[in-house]
Amino acid sequence: MNVLLQANAALLGIALICFETCVASAAPRTKAFSITGFGSYQTYDMKDVNQAMQGALASYSGARADKDEINSGAGFGTGIRIWPSEKVFVSLEFQRLSASNSGSGQFAGSTYTVDLAVPASSLAMSVGFMLTHGSLVRAGLAAGGGYYLTTGELVTRGPGGSTSNLEGSGFGVHGLGLVLVRVTRRLDFEVDAGYRHARTTDVTSNGSRYRNADGSLTKIDWSGFVSRAGLTFWVAGK
Repeated sequence: MNVLLQANAALLGIALICFETCVASAAPRTKAFSITGFGSYQTYDMKDVNQAMQGALASYSGARADKDEINSGAGFGTGIRIWPSEKVFVSLEFQRLSASNSGSGQFAGSTYTVDLAVPASSLAMSVGFMLTHGSLVRAGLAAGGGYYLTTGELVTRGPGGSTSNLEGSGFGVHGLGLVLVRVTRRLDFEVDAGYRHARTTDVTSNGSRYRNADGSLTKIDWSGFVSRAGLTFWVAGK
C-alpha cells in the first residue's frame, strides 16, 4: 500500500509540473477544468494467467473453464483535466479493470469449482492535444503513463478447497485518440480508442513469488486495445 501511495504522489507531482509548463507556454491562456467519467472495454495478453487457470483445472476430471482464456474485460473510471488552453490538457485518472475466469470439474465423486480473478486498479496521467477545436465536435490525441496494482485470487471450492491471493504491481504507458461531442454548454459526450502496454512480473501468492510451470516468473499483462465512452463535465472555463 505504501508503494501505491508513493506512486500516486509521484504521478501527481509530474502532473503538476506538466501543468505549470503548459500554463507558461499556452497562448491564449484560457484556463479550464473538467471532470470525466467513463466505461471501458479492453483486450489483454494474459498468457501466463491463462496457463495458471488451466493448471488449476488439470486435477479435476472433465474440468472445463467458462472461457477458453481471459483475453478481454470491462472497466470504469473517472478523472480530472486541467486545460491551460483550449488545445492542451493534463489529466489524472483512476480506472478499475476487470479480468476473471471460472471453471469446474469432478474429483473423487465431488464437484470442484475454480475461480480466478486478476483485476487491476490504476492511476494514470496523460498529456493531450486537441487537433480540432470546433464548437460541436473536437478531436485530439493523448499519451501518458500509469501505475497498475492487482489484488486478485485463485479460489478452489470443494472438499479441502483453498484460496491463493495474487498480488502484483507495475507501470504502464498508453496512447489514445479522443473525440468530444457537445451535448450542452457544460457537458460533452466522449469516445476514446487506443493502446495500453502495462504488466507486472512481481506477482506473489501468499507471500511467495508466483512462477509458471517452466519456472519463469508469472506476468499479469493488461496490454492491448483500449476503448472508452463517457461524459465530460466542464466545471469552469467552458
